[in-house]
Amino acid sequence: MTLDPRMLGLLAPAAIAVVLGASPAVAQDTLRVFDLPAQPLRRAIPAFARQSGLQIVAAEADVGRARTSAVRGRMTARTALATMLAGTGLSVRTDDGRTVTLMRSAPPRRWPPPPRPIPTAPPDTTARVEDVLVSGYRDLHMAGVELQRQEIRPTAFRTSDSIGQQPDYNIADSLRRLPGVQTVFDEDEGRYVSIRGLNASYTLGQLDGAALATAERNNRQLNMESIPSTAVKVLEVIKSRTPDLDGNAIGGLINLRVRSPLEEPGLRATTSVFAGMSDSTGAPGRGFGRPFDDGGNFRFDGAVSRTFGDQDQVGVLISTNYSRRSRDQERLSTAHAMTSTTPTPAAAGAGVYYRAYPNTVDRYGGLIKLEARLDPALTARLTLSHFQQDDNELRLGQHFLGQRASQVQFNSFQIEKPLTTVQAAADWHPRAGQRLSVRASWSRAVFYESSPEVLFQLSGPPGAFDIAVRRGVSYVSGADPRLFAPDQYVFARHSPYVDDSAETVRELQVDHGVNREPDARGWGFETGLKRRTLARNSDRTQIVHNGYGPGALSLAGFVSPVAYRPLEGAFDQIVIDYDAFLRFFTANPQAFSLDVAQTRINSTGQDYRVRETVEAGYALIQHQSDRHALVFGGRWERTRTKADFMRQIGSGAAAQDFVPVNARVVYEDFLPSVTLTYDLTETLKLRLAYAEGVGRPNPGDLGSAETTAEDGGLNRSNPTLRARRGRTYDASLEYYLPDRQGLLAASLFQKAIDGEIYRYASREIVDGASLIVNRPRNAASAAIDGLELSFVLRSLPYLTDLGLSANVSWLNGRATVLTPGGVVRRLGSLPQQSERLANVALMYERGPFEGYLSYAFVGDARTVVGETPSLDQVQLASHQVDAQLRFNLNAGVRLTAEVRNLTDQDKRTVTGPDGAILRDYSIYGRQLWIGAAFRY
Repeated sequence: MTLDPRMLGLLAPAAIAVVLGASPAVAQDTLRVFDLPAQPLRRAIPAFARQSGLQIVAAEADVGRARTSAVRGRMTARTALATMLAGTGLSVRTDDGRTVTLMRSAPPRRWPPPPRPIPTAPPDTTARVEDVLVSGYRDLHMAGVELQRQEIRPTAFRTSDSIGQQPDYNIADSLRRLPGVQTVFDEDEGRYVSIRGLNASYTLGQLDGAALATAERNNRQLNMESIPSTAVKVLEVIKSRTPDLDGNAIGGLINLRVRSPLEEPGLRATTSVFAGMSDSTGAPGRGFGRPFDDGGNFRFDGAVSRTFGDQDQVGVLISTNYSRRSRDQERLSTAHAMTSTTPTPAAAGAGVYYRAYPNTVDRYGGLIKLEARLDPALTARLTLSHFQQDDNELRLGQHFLGQRASQVQFNSFQIEKPLTTVQAAADWHPRAGQRLSVRASWSRAVFYESSPEVLFQLSGPPGAFDIAVRRGVSYVSGADPRLFAPDQYVFARHSPYVDDSAETVRELQVDHGVNREPDARGWGFETGLKRRTLARNSDRTQIVHNGYGPGALSLAGFVSPVAYRPLEGAFDQIVIDYDAFLRFFTANPQAFSLDVAQTRINSTGQDYRVRETVEAGYALIQHQSDRHALVFGGRWERTRTKADFMRQIGSGAAAQDFVPVNARVVYEDFLPSVTLTYDLTETLKLRLAYAEGVGRPNPGDLGSAETTAEDGGLNRSNPTLRARRGRTYDASLEYYLPDRQGLLAASLFQKAIDGEIYRYASREIVDGASLIVNRPRNAASAAIDGLELSFVLRSLPYLTDLGLSANVSWLNGRATVLTPGGVVRRLGSLPQQSERLANVALMYERGPFEGYLSYAFVGDARTVVGETPSLDQVQLASHQVDAQLRFNLNAGVRLTAEVRNLTDQDKRTVTGPDGAILRDYSIYGRQLWIGAAFRY
């Protein structure tokens, strides 16, 4: 259906969605059940369309700020429409049985401004997401602006368009476009999300309100790589919590909101198919477990929803995705303090490490969501999702070591990272203004890594070489020829391992609210109870062979014939043929010496289990008028943790050298909060918020292995750790341009954290003996202040085809850090925190053509805190540019071409005095994609 733009004008996105996403014609005398509260007309129109099956068309100027009357009960669509429009000044102009056109017959009521909805029920803990048809880049940004305007909490939004697409395919990459959000990259893609400068472990992740499990390497950082942005409708970042939200969110909360089939009646379907390539293909990638090298990239996404019943009271959504991406990472790492620009003999302990990582990443999964409106007062939903990422990566290394035996190494990382979530929920409205919600969820994440490491060392005396440092890069020259001769290297170690970490999260929550509907006025309240259990199991198995009985086993028989010149290297790197070595090892297993003690230490001694149970209750009170919304209250949480791990009391050669240890701890927290929004004018909004939260310890800090150091001291975890306590202060001023043309916003915030956790050594009494114990402790404080500026403009002055979105964040952190050596350092920034973040996106739309050019800046960040500033490691600022071009063949077919990392941004980490030494240098190349998306 094609609409006259003069009729639509600047119609609200929600109303546009109703017009373009209509249902078949409805018999005029059919009785239907309606449940529509009094609300702004622009929001009532799409809600009425969903419940009636009619298309509603109205001009923006006629809609204005009019408010509707409530409509509840069983009646015909025309009777319901007349009731809803009573007092708005609008009446029916035309009605052909399918499409109803409204027009104004009296001046609209322009003040007060639209109310500010407050969340009504989990999982909808933020502003309501209307049935928005986002047809272009500018609509995508403006939809996020509108959601921000409706929300009471300090929250930022990122939406998908009508074909289920976002400019970024990776969710973590998409979130970094929002103010104050920093993506923690793993190689060339976003993996974790940090909010307002705090560690990513402080960020809580949810899918439709259900907590997502994570099994990442002993921490709580939520890995978002496996979930494509096409799987969700809205990404929301909540920066300050209210009592109904989990307390474990000092940094913030990310909720991935899935489409609702009941809000989109009828049959809807979207799909996209893309093919691409990477221009980083220099590393040899054929080898163990990889019969291919540098294959093409592709991805597929599809979603279909359908409603059933005479009143569309049952709906189902099914989505699926699959992608494969291959690219090579080339990496140069150094460990030395040499700074001379002329070649100088490598000092003792100096190292230059050349590595290549050919990698193929498969991501696949799907989601099913069932919803049923069992009667006008009761709605139930069930969501099942499974997303998985599989990495197939080789790690090819050659390590030059000053005055020590240099090495050639092979590793292969076969990694599986599945994430499964099941959620069931129901909302019951026993009478007007009351709501009872029940939600139960289960989420499980696994991190499974298999690696067959093999290492060969240079025989005879160490091989000498020179190092020259130019522009920070370490160049090797004057090297002993033996360093490049495979027959000079002999077998040193074969230590294949399997890491199997799994986390399961179970939640049960009940909420009861009175007068908490989005458009309620006056006083309301809400109470709730929640129980969450987390179980983290970490198992490691490693078999260590560190000798060859018959004598020296030369590398010469296990060398790949490929020729590869490493990054910044002036030689061909030796590459191990692991398939050949594995055949030899399998045929001669008894010839290799098993290190029994190290095998037990790295296997039995590394296992641990952590159980965490949180019982919570909250109460909040709200007051809402046409100009303000106030929510205040408190949340009580009791946390019980149990950790089981192994203590090593002997050499590790015997099973009895390991003793099981278990410990329990219980602590309670009361977390108050208050949030206020106030409309100073129709277009100017003030937000104020204060909230307290906690940051629970990482599982690895609570229950990792306990070992005895060479000096007789202990390295151990600390199961008695308590949660960090945090306080958040937030104030913002937001100016919404007239006619929905954009947003200007400024936010000030401060976060203060007590009981920050650091690992350091101290003397303790253990089993009656005085020992030096190195373990994590609640030992210090940290704070961060920040300023966020945001600017979104649908059309630039005199350039109506161009839109702009920009934001910049200044972060000022302060932390007292205890280094592993016990040195106290006071830092002017938090570890891994950048002082500046910035994003700019330029959007072009003209006829069927669309263009999107984005720039993301992340400032310098200290990634490692050393004993002295010269030993710190700082990741240098990155400047990444991405671009997309689209051509819309029609309303349902779009062609897209995109380039990721257009300027070929690399990653550099420096160390040494004034950062003169390039500690780590990696290149990833560009990603190029072309494809098509379809909507039905």
